[in-house]
Amino acid sequence: FDYNHYDTLLLYTLTPIIFVIIVLGIYRLFSWLCIKYRNNILQESITTVFYLTFLIYPGVSQTILETYLCESFPTADGEDIFKSALRSDYRLSCKYSRERVTALVYASFMLLFYPIGIVLLYVAFLKRYKILILKQDTPELDQEGEKKLKRVSFLINPYITKRYWFETYELVRKLAQTSLAAFLQDASFPRLSPVIAMNISIIAVLLLVFMKPYKTVGDFWFAFASLVLLIPASQLSTLEGLDPEQITTGLYGIIGTELSCMVVIVLVELILKRYETEMIKVDRSKSVQFVQKVTPDEFIKAMNENVNMLAQIKRLKDKNVELRNKLSRQQLNCLKEVEVAIV
Repeated sequence: FDYNHYDTLLLYTLTPIIFVIIVLGIYRLFSWLCIKYRNNILQESITTVFYLTFLIYPGVSQTILETYLCESFPTADGEDIFKSALRSDYRLSCKYSRERVTALVYASFMLLFYPIGIVLLYVAFLKRYKILILKQDTPELDQEGEKKLKRVSFLINPYITKRYWFETYELVRKLAQTSLAAFLQDASFPRLSPVIAMNISIIAVLLLVFMKPYKTVGDFWFAFASLVLLIPASQLSTLEGLDPEQITTGLYGIIGTELSCMVVIVLVELILKRYETEMIKVDRSKSVQFVQKVTPDEFIKAMNENVNMLAQIKRLKDKNVELRNKLSRQQLNCLKEVEVAIV
Protein backbone atom coordinates (compact mmCIF):
# COMPACT_ATOMS: atom_id res chain seq x y z
CA PHE A 1 0.00 0.00 0.00
CA ASP A 2 1.51 3.29 -1.15
CA TYR A 3 0.59 5.91 1.45
CA ASN A 4 1.70 9.53 1.78
CA HIS A 5 1.81 12.07 4.60
CA TYR A 6 -1.90 12.86 4.34
CA ASP A 7 -2.76 9.18 4.80
CA THR A 8 -0.47 9.07 7.84
CA LEU A 9 -2.19 12.18 9.19
CA LEU A 10 -5.59 10.51 8.96
CA LEU A 11 -4.34 7.29 10.54
CA TYR A 12 -2.58 9.02 13.44
CA THR A 13 -5.48 11.34 14.27
CA LEU A 14 -8.50 9.09 13.76
CA THR A 15 -7.21 5.92 15.47
CA PRO A 16 -7.01 7.49 18.99
CA ILE A 17 -10.49 8.97 18.57
CA ILE A 18 -11.91 5.55 17.67
CA PHE A 19 -10.09 4.02 20.67
CA VAL A 20 -11.55 6.65 23.04
CA ILE A 21 -15.05 6.01 21.64
CA ILE A 22 -14.59 2.29 22.32
CA VAL A 23 -13.44 3.03 25.91
CA LEU A 24 -16.47 5.26 26.48
CA GLY A 25 -18.73 2.56 25.07
CA ILE A 26 -17.23 -0.04 27.42
CA TYR A 27 -17.65 2.37 30.35
CA ARG A 28 -21.32 2.99 29.51
CA LEU A 29 -21.99 -0.72 29.12
CA PHE A 30 -20.30 -1.89 32.33
CA SER A 31 -21.58 1.04 34.40
CA TRP A 32 -25.10 0.05 33.34
CA LEU A 33 -24.52 -3.64 34.11
CA CYS A 34 -22.59 -3.02 37.37
CA ILE A 35 -24.00 0.14 38.95
CA LYS A 36 -22.22 -0.67 42.22
CA TYR A 37 -18.78 -0.35 40.58
CA ARG A 38 -19.56 2.67 38.40
CA ASN A 39 -16.99 4.93 40.11
CA ASN A 40 -14.25 2.30 39.77
CA ILE A 41 -15.05 1.82 36.08
CA LEU A 42 -15.03 5.59 35.55
CA GLN A 43 -11.62 5.86 37.22
CA GLU A 44 -10.14 3.10 35.06
CA SER A 45 -11.62 4.65 31.91
CA ILE A 46 -10.13 8.07 32.71
CA THR A 47 -6.74 6.51 33.49
CA THR A 48 -6.79 4.60 30.18
CA VAL A 49 -7.54 7.79 28.24
CA PHE A 50 -4.74 9.64 30.05
CA TYR A 51 -2.27 6.87 29.24
CA LEU A 52 -3.32 7.00 25.59
CA THR A 53 -2.97 10.79 25.31
CA PHE A 54 0.44 10.66 27.00
CA LEU A 55 1.75 8.02 24.58
CA ILE A 56 0.43 9.52 21.35
CA TYR A 57 0.95 13.21 22.10
CA PRO A 58 4.49 13.74 20.67
CA GLY A 59 4.03 11.62 17.54
CA VAL A 60 0.53 12.82 16.61
CA SER A 61 1.38 16.47 17.31
CA GLN A 62 4.50 16.29 15.18
CA THR A 63 2.58 14.68 12.29
CA ILE A 64 -0.07 17.43 12.44
CA LEU A 65 2.49 20.24 12.51
CA GLU A 66 4.50 18.71 9.66
CA THR A 67 1.47 19.31 7.42
CA TYR A 68 2.29 23.03 7.47
CA LEU A 69 6.01 22.69 6.73
CA CYS A 70 7.02 23.14 3.11
CA GLU A 71 10.39 23.37 1.43
CA SER A 72 11.12 25.44 -1.68
CA PHE A 73 13.19 24.34 -4.68
CA PRO A 74 13.75 27.44 -6.86
CA THR A 75 15.56 25.52 -9.62
CA ALA A 76 12.88 22.81 -9.95
CA ASP A 77 10.90 22.48 -13.17
CA GLY A 78 7.58 22.33 -11.33
CA GLU A 79 6.54 19.04 -12.98
CA ASP A 80 8.93 16.19 -12.12
CA ILE A 81 10.16 18.11 -9.07
CA PHE A 82 7.80 20.52 -7.31
CA LYS A 83 8.97 24.06 -6.69
CA SER A 84 7.46 23.79 -3.19
CA ALA A 85 6.97 20.38 -1.59
CA LEU A 86 5.98 19.08 1.79
CA ARG A 87 9.13 18.68 3.87
CA SER A 88 8.02 15.35 5.33
CA ASP A 89 6.97 13.97 1.93
CA TYR A 90 8.47 15.42 -1.27
CA ARG A 91 5.83 13.61 -3.34
CA LEU A 92 3.21 16.13 -2.15
CA SER A 93 3.14 19.61 -3.62
CA CYS A 94 2.45 22.67 -1.46
CA LYS A 95 0.91 24.41 -4.46
CA TYR A 96 -2.66 25.62 -3.96
CA SER A 97 -5.04 22.77 -4.74
CA ARG A 98 -8.19 21.18 -3.38
CA GLU A 99 -6.21 18.36 -1.74
CA ARG A 100 -3.81 20.83 -0.11
CA VAL A 101 -6.57 23.08 1.23
CA THR A 102 -8.50 20.10 2.60
CA ALA A 103 -5.37 18.82 4.35
CA LEU A 104 -4.66 22.25 5.89
CA VAL A 105 -8.24 22.66 7.16
CA TYR A 106 -8.22 19.14 8.64
CA ALA A 107 -4.79 19.67 10.22
CA SER A 108 -5.96 22.99 11.72
CA PHE A 109 -8.93 21.25 13.33
CA MET A 110 -6.72 18.48 14.68
CA LEU A 111 -4.22 21.07 15.92
CA LEU A 112 -6.92 22.33 18.26
CA PHE A 113 -7.93 18.78 19.17
CA TYR A 114 -4.51 17.24 19.92
CA PRO A 115 -1.51 19.57 20.61
CA ILE A 116 -3.68 22.25 22.24
CA GLY A 117 -6.66 20.15 23.35
CA ILE A 118 -4.72 17.51 25.30
CA VAL A 119 -2.79 20.17 27.23
CA LEU A 120 -6.05 21.97 28.06
CA LEU A 121 -7.55 18.63 29.14
CA TYR A 122 -4.70 18.08 31.61
CA VAL A 123 -4.96 21.65 32.88
CA ALA A 124 -8.73 21.35 33.35
CA PHE A 125 -8.45 18.14 35.39
CA LEU A 126 -5.62 19.51 37.53
CA LYS A 127 -7.49 22.75 38.18
CA ARG A 128 -10.67 20.88 39.09
CA TYR A 129 -8.90 18.66 41.63
CA LYS A 130 -6.31 21.20 42.79
CA ILE A 131 -7.69 21.50 46.34
CA LEU A 132 -7.72 17.72 46.79
CA ILE A 133 -4.22 17.41 45.30
CA LEU A 134 -2.80 19.92 47.78
CA LYS A 135 -4.46 17.98 50.64
CA GLN A 136 -3.21 14.55 49.55
CA ASP A 137 -0.42 14.39 52.16
CA THR A 138 -2.50 15.83 55.01
CA PRO A 139 -5.13 14.36 57.38
CA GLU A 140 -7.72 16.75 55.88
CA LEU A 141 -8.23 14.46 52.87
CA ASP A 142 -11.19 12.18 53.59
CA GLN A 143 -12.04 8.84 51.99
CA GLU A 144 -14.35 10.41 49.40
CA GLY A 145 -11.57 12.83 48.41
CA GLU A 146 -9.14 9.94 47.98
CA LYS A 147 -11.55 8.22 45.58
CA LYS A 148 -11.87 11.39 43.47
CA LEU A 149 -8.13 11.96 43.54
CA LYS A 150 -7.51 8.57 41.93
CA ARG A 151 -8.98 9.98 38.70
CA VAL A 152 -5.88 12.15 38.25
CA SER A 153 -3.41 9.78 39.86
CA PHE A 154 -1.71 9.18 36.51
CA LEU A 155 -0.87 12.90 36.27
CA ILE A 156 0.33 13.51 39.82
CA ASN A 157 1.70 10.22 41.23
CA PRO A 158 5.34 10.60 40.08
CA TYR A 159 5.62 14.17 41.40
CA ILE A 160 5.76 15.91 44.77
CA THR A 161 2.65 17.84 45.80
CA LYS A 162 3.88 21.34 44.96
CA ARG A 163 4.96 20.18 41.47
CA TYR A 164 1.68 18.43 40.64
CA TRP A 165 1.50 20.34 37.31
CA PHE A 166 4.81 18.98 36.00
CA GLU A 167 3.23 16.45 33.61
CA THR A 168 1.59 19.31 31.69
CA TYR A 169 4.94 21.08 31.46
CA GLU A 170 6.48 17.85 30.11
CA LEU A 171 3.91 17.74 27.30
CA VAL A 172 4.67 21.32 26.27
CA ARG A 173 8.41 20.67 26.50
CA LYS A 174 8.19 17.59 24.27
CA LEU A 175 6.10 19.48 21.72
CA ALA A 176 8.61 22.34 21.64
CA GLN A 177 11.54 19.96 21.33
CA THR A 178 10.06 17.95 18.45
CA SER A 179 8.20 20.62 16.47
CA LEU A 180 9.25 24.15 17.41
CA ALA A 181 12.77 23.60 16.14
CA ALA A 182 11.41 22.32 12.82
CA PHE A 183 9.15 25.36 12.42
CA LEU A 184 12.05 27.75 12.99
CA GLN A 185 14.36 25.96 10.58
CA ASP A 186 15.80 28.27 7.94
CA ALA A 187 17.35 27.17 4.65
CA SER A 188 19.96 29.91 4.90
CA PHE A 189 20.96 28.66 8.36
CA PRO A 190 20.45 24.86 8.34
CA ARG A 191 22.01 24.42 11.77
CA LEU A 192 19.42 26.64 13.47
CA SER A 193 17.04 23.76 14.21
CA PRO A 194 19.63 21.56 16.01
CA VAL A 195 20.86 24.58 18.00
CA ILE A 196 17.31 25.35 19.16
CA ALA A 197 16.72 21.71 20.11
CA MET A 198 19.99 21.66 22.06
CA ASN A 199 19.12 24.87 23.94
CA ILE A 200 15.69 23.51 24.84
CA SER A 201 17.37 20.37 26.27
CA ILE A 202 19.83 22.46 28.31
CA ILE A 203 17.04 24.66 29.70
CA ALA A 204 14.98 21.55 30.51
CA VAL A 205 17.94 20.04 32.42
CA LEU A 206 18.41 23.23 34.45
CA LEU A 207 14.69 23.42 35.29
CA LEU A 208 14.68 19.76 36.30
CA VAL A 209 17.61 20.25 38.67
CA PHE A 210 16.17 23.48 40.08
CA MET A 211 12.59 22.22 40.66
CA LYS A 212 13.34 18.57 41.61
CA PRO A 213 9.73 17.53 40.90
CA TYR A 214 9.97 13.74 41.30
CA LYS A 215 9.17 11.83 44.46
CA THR A 216 11.79 9.12 43.92
CA VAL A 217 15.48 9.55 43.22
CA GLY A 218 15.33 6.94 40.44
CA ASP A 219 12.74 8.92 38.44
CA PHE A 220 14.81 12.08 38.80
CA TRP A 221 18.04 10.52 37.55
CA PHE A 222 16.34 8.76 34.65
CA ALA A 223 14.74 12.04 33.51
CA PHE A 224 18.08 13.80 33.97
CA ALA A 225 19.95 11.18 31.92
CA SER A 226 17.32 11.27 29.15
CA LEU A 227 17.51 15.06 28.81
CA VAL A 228 21.31 15.05 28.85
CA LEU A 229 21.43 12.40 26.11
CA LEU A 230 19.08 14.50 23.97
CA ILE A 231 21.80 17.14 23.67
CA PRO A 232 24.23 15.04 21.57
CA ALA A 233 21.30 13.41 19.76
CA SER A 234 20.16 16.81 18.47
CA GLN A 235 23.66 17.59 17.17
CA LEU A 236 24.30 14.43 15.14
CA SER A 237 22.85 15.95 11.97
CA THR A 238 25.23 18.92 12.18
CA LEU A 239 28.41 16.82 12.17
CA GLU A 240 30.17 17.02 8.86
CA GLY A 241 31.06 13.85 6.96
CA LEU A 242 28.29 11.71 8.44
CA ASP A 243 25.86 9.95 6.11
CA PRO A 244 22.25 9.12 7.15
CA GLU A 245 23.22 5.54 8.05
CA GLN A 246 25.91 6.73 10.47
CA ILE A 247 23.50 9.23 12.02
CA THR A 248 20.92 6.46 12.51
CA THR A 249 23.59 4.26 14.12
CA GLY A 250 24.50 7.10 16.46
CA LEU A 251 20.87 7.59 17.46
CA TYR A 252 20.52 3.87 18.18
CA GLY A 253 23.64 4.10 20.34
CA ILE A 254 22.16 6.98 22.32
CA ILE A 255 18.89 5.07 22.78
CA GLY A 256 20.85 2.03 23.95
CA THR A 257 22.76 4.20 26.44
CA GLU A 258 19.49 5.61 27.75
CA LEU A 259 18.03 2.13 28.22
CA SER A 260 21.22 1.00 29.99
CA CYS A 261 20.97 4.00 32.33
CA MET A 262 17.35 3.11 33.05
CA VAL A 263 18.29 -0.48 33.95
CA VAL A 264 21.17 0.68 36.19
CA ILE A 265 18.97 3.26 37.95
CA VAL A 266 16.20 0.69 38.56
CA LEU A 267 18.71 -1.84 39.97
CA VAL A 268 20.32 0.75 42.26
CA GLU A 269 16.92 1.91 43.50
CA LEU A 270 15.85 -1.68 44.22
CA ILE A 271 19.09 -2.32 46.12
CA LEU A 272 18.64 0.86 48.18
CA LYS A 273 15.02 0.01 48.98
CA ARG A 274 16.03 -3.48 50.05
CA TYR A 275 18.79 -2.02 52.25
CA GLU A 276 16.32 0.41 53.86
CA THR A 277 13.89 -2.43 54.49
CA GLU A 278 16.60 -4.52 56.13
CA MET A 279 17.66 -1.58 58.32
CA ILE A 280 14.05 -1.04 59.43
CA LYS A 281 13.77 -4.75 60.33
CA VAL A 282 17.01 -4.54 62.33
CA ASP A 283 15.79 -1.46 64.24
CA ARG A 284 12.47 -3.14 65.02
CA SER A 285 14.19 -6.31 66.22
CA LYS A 286 16.45 -4.25 68.52
CA SER A 287 13.41 -2.47 69.94
CA VAL A 288 11.64 -5.79 70.55
CA GLN A 289 14.74 -7.25 72.20
CA PHE A 290 15.04 -4.19 74.47
CA VAL A 291 11.39 -4.45 75.51
CA GLN A 292 11.75 -8.17 76.14
CA LYS A 293 14.78 -7.60 78.42
CA VAL A 294 12.83 -5.31 80.79
CA THR A 295 11.37 -7.27 83.73
CA PRO A 296 7.89 -6.51 85.20
CA ASP A 297 9.44 -5.08 88.41
CA GLU A 298 11.68 -2.71 86.42
CA PHE A 299 8.72 -1.59 84.33
CA ILE A 300 6.59 -0.87 87.46
CA LYS A 301 9.48 1.02 89.04
CA ALA A 302 9.92 3.19 85.92
CA MET A 303 6.18 3.95 85.81
CA ASN A 304 6.19 5.01 89.52
CA GLU A 305 9.11 7.34 88.86
CA ASN A 306 7.22 8.92 85.97
CA VAL A 307 4.10 9.39 88.12
CA ASN A 308 6.16 11.03 90.91
CA MET A 309 7.82 13.31 88.36
CA LEU A 310 4.44 14.38 86.95
CA ALA A 311 3.14 15.12 90.50
CA GLN A 312 6.20 17.24 91.22
CA ILE A 313 5.71 19.17 87.96
CA LYS A 314 2.06 19.83 88.94
CA ARG A 315 3.11 21.16 92.38
CA LEU A 316 5.61 23.50 90.73
CA LYS A 317 2.95 24.81 88.35
CA ASP A 318 0.52 25.48 91.25
CA LYS A 319 3.24 27.31 93.18
CA ASN A 320 4.05 29.38 90.11
CA VAL A 321 0.39 30.44 89.74
CA GLU A 322 0.24 31.33 93.45
CA LEU A 323 3.36 33.51 93.18
CA ARG A 324 1.94 35.30 90.13
CA ASN A 325 -1.32 36.06 91.98
CA LYS A 326 0.58 37.32 95.02
CA LEU A 327 2.76 39.52 92.80
CA SER A 328 -0.35 40.94 91.13
CA ARG A 329 -1.83 41.90 94.51
CA GLN A 330 1.38 43.67 95.48
CA GLN A 331 1.39 45.59 92.19
CA LEU A 332 -2.23 46.71 92.79
CA ASN A 333 -1.38 47.91 96.29
CA CYS A 334 1.56 49.89 94.91
CA LEU A 335 -0.66 51.55 92.30
CA LYS A 336 -3.17 52.56 94.95
CA GLU A 337 -0.40 54.10 97.12
CA VAL A 338 0.85 56.06 94.12
CA GLU A 339 -2.67 57.39 93.35
CA VAL A 340 -3.13 58.48 96.98
CA ALA A 341 0.24 60.26 96.98
CA ILE A 342 -0.65 62.13 93.76
CA VAL A 343 -4.00 63.28 95.17
